[in-house]
Amino acid sequence: MLRIRFLVLPLAFWTSSCGTNVPRMLESVAASPSTADAKNFPNGRVHFIPTGIYNEPPTTVTPLPVTAWSTYPNNIASIDQNGIATCLPGRVGIVKIEIAVAGDGPLMDVADLTCP
Repeated sequence: MLRIRFLVLPLAFWTSSCGTNVPRMLESVAASPSTADAKNFPNGRVHFIPTGIYNEPPTTVTPLPVTAWSTYPNNIASIDQNGIATCLPGRVGIVKIEIAVAGDGPLMDVADLTCP
């Protein structure tokens, strides 16, 4: 009987720790480059590439699928659905590059772009 107790206890512990069904969660998002000055890029076009950090493997996903890109303020630069930002003619300032990720809520700031 003692032998059975030692066998049952490890099995009970092992089965309770497996299959917890905890969903994989996005913990943070960053973009590369994290800061950019448009004058240092060909034709002033900067390609931002998002990376997601998750709590479960694979922990790093690059490029992270993005549902929307945005700039703030939006009167200095624009960004397309591929993450390529361009300063608007005659505009000067620093804009925040923002993204939205499916199922993760609002826009998140991921990078800064300086327009000459």
